[in-house]
Amino acid sequence: MSLNGCAVAMRIRVAVLLVVTVCFSEITGRAPAQTPDARTANTQSSNREANSKAANQVAVQAAYEQAMGLLQEGKAADALAVIDAAVRGGARDASLYNLEGLAASELGRDAEAEESFRAVIRLWAKSAMGYNNLGVLQSKLGRYEDAARNFREAHARDPQNFTALLGLGTALAALQKYGEAVAYLERALAVRPGDFQAGYEWAHALYESKKPGAAQKVLRKVAVPQDSDSALKYYSLTGAIAEALQDDAGAGRAYRQAYAISSSYDVYVALVQASLAARSSDGGRAASVEKLPAPPRNLSTDQSLAIGLLFLGHDEAAQAIPFLERALRQDELKETATLNLAVAYKNVGRSADAVELTQRALEKGPSGALYNVLAELDEGAGKYVEAVENYQRAVEAEPANEDYYFDLGMEYLSHFTFGPALEVFRVGTQKFPRVAREWLGLAFSHYAVREYPQAADAFTTALEIDPDSPAVLKAWNTVLSSLSPGDWAAILPRLSRLAAAHPQNADIAFYYGAASFRAEFAKGPEGHLDLARTFLEKAVKLRPDFAAARIELAGLYAAQKEDRKAVGEYLEAIREDPKADIPHYRLGQIYRQMNKLDLATAELGRYQELSRLHAEEIKRSRSAIQQFVLASPGKGNN
Repeated sequence: MSLNGCAVAMRIRVAVLLVVTVCFSEITGRAPAQTPDARTANTQSSNREANSKAANQVAVQAAYEQAMGLLQEGKAADALAVIDAAVRGGARDASLYNLEGLAASELGRDAEAEESFRAVIRLWAKSAMGYNNLGVLQSKLGRYEDAARNFREAHARDPQNFTALLGLGTALAALQKYGEAVAYLERALAVRPGDFQAGYEWAHALYESKKPGAAQKVLRKVAVPQDSDSALKYYSLTGAIAEALQDDAGAGRAYRQAYAISSSYDVYVALVQASLAARSSDGGRAASVEKLPAPPRNLSTDQSLAIGLLFLGHDEAAQAIPFLERALRQDELKETATLNLAVAYKNVGRSADAVELTQRALEKGPSGALYNVLAELDEGAGKYVEAVENYQRAVEAEPANEDYYFDLGMEYLSHFTFGPALEVFRVGTQKFPRVAREWLGLAFSHYAVREYPQAADAFTTALEIDPDSPAVLKAWNTVLSSLSPGDWAAILPRLSRLAAAHPQNADIAFYYGAASFRAEFAKGPEGHLDLARTFLEKAVKLRPDFAAARIELAGLYAAQKEDRKAVGEYLEAIREDPKADIPHYRLGQIYRQMNKLDLATAELGRYQELSRLHAEEIKRSRSAIQQFVLASPGKGNN
């Protein structure tokens, strides 16, 4: 758990309170004792002045002590009334104004508090006290730049002042100037060894500086505080540091201790995250998530949902279900809870419950997402007609959602219903012309019905939209073996532009080189292979393990009668992809031409073996697919 949530909020809040506490001790310990002038007056006027000062000082001291007592009892308003009366009576005392600022701040009268602290600075400019308390107030108000300036003034007047060092360090940390903050916080702990707040803030600044190891060492220098708020901060930071050090088990222990102090939502989420991470990192040998403590009471709908999604995202469907069910009880119209609860039910083998839940939700109102999930459940149950009907309903419910068009098209395509698939993807590319996967679906649909030029056009459009997509790049290989020589004319200019726009893309260099090779090779003696050779060699240079490019380059070398180079490329291709059958066949042919008959026989034998295995794999795949027959007329296979 990062400290961007409740832990950071507590860090700032408690830091401010602790600095104020420091200032209280500073006030009572440093309030100037203004005694009457002890010198013997030479005149009656001097005696009267001295007596007046003495009386005034006694009154100020009495007001100060009375107000301090009231403030320490939590009676800030009464304390402020006492101070105001003294000020109206003519008191001009720095300590009294300082106490006035603290009382006003306690009552939320921040503007008055700021004016009081500025009065302290005017009356006692050489002291750090006014600057420190003004800095504390500004920190509380989130004015960290102003706070840092005032803490710097306090530090300049008293370089060893703990409050100035701690305040300046925390203000700089709040401004994310962690490197500078660390120096002041380190000095604060040196001034007051073992102080929790100084050690905590120093460790936190190091943690934010991406130095978790150093942060851990610093935090170990301070004892776990006795008060619960500070102990909660201590264990929360300990957990965050352990996570940063990839010690998920240690993080879990720390968050468990934090949760024992405060059964808060944020700490529970951190504990769950650490426990799940620990279980994943050691293959499930960590303490089971089933041993987690009970969740906080009175979770909101969104909180229940978030915890459920956290479990579900880690394949802990059984743990997710109670939270998702709770969220749905709290808000039966919460569609996200319904959808994810259906998925969780399915993942634990309760598909019937998932279907019932989804259908019950649909009775309350149509939803594309609900229809889509119901279609997936139908597909998983082998109800292909019902699946396609529900995918269609999802499209009709939310025609602007590209996901639903794609899912419907893939449902048709995966069950060899190519005509409807073509129509869905044709509409999909019109509605979502910049989505590459819609063009891929259209391309495969054309390819399935042997419309190869149209397939090549759609594949190339997908490549133009997303030239870095692995799915698009892999799919484009389909084009190479399907087009006749005359079909390349429309594709080559587009590939040329792509190659120019993406000079470091090995796949595009390969596609352009291979397309050029095939187009030019078909021309016979009039063909020019130089451009093809340049781009195929470039593809291999950009990616030395590119087996397909090496096979194509070997074919080009063979066409140019450079048999030795062709053999070398085929051998490299076989090393990169030992299961490929084509390089063995072509290498066998070249060995025959070179009169290396034993080598040719070995390669051709290997080709036959790999080709047989490949055919058996295809047969197994086909037998595993249950043929999809639509009940409605006019929608059969094309």
